[in-house]
Amino acid sequence: MKLNLKKYKEQLQDWQEKGYHIMAQYDEDKIIVYQSYRKEIGNFAIKNQYFGGAFSLERMTWIKPINIDQ
Repeated sequence: MKLNLKKYKEQLQDWQEKGYHIMAQYDEDKIIVYQSYRKEIGNFAIKNQYFGGAFSLERMTWIKPINIDQ
């Protein structure tokens, strides 16, 4: 899937001023959703290739990573 990229400041112009926004793209096979994390969570995930360290599944979010190999 080729992602359509846009700079954040350009994207802001397309959003309503109030409310929640989900940054995502999809095709017939998959949905890709952008979710930001604190720097230490992102650095751990890049280094170790999995979520861990300061990351917690108990954290208040509705997007949860899954292991598709299970």
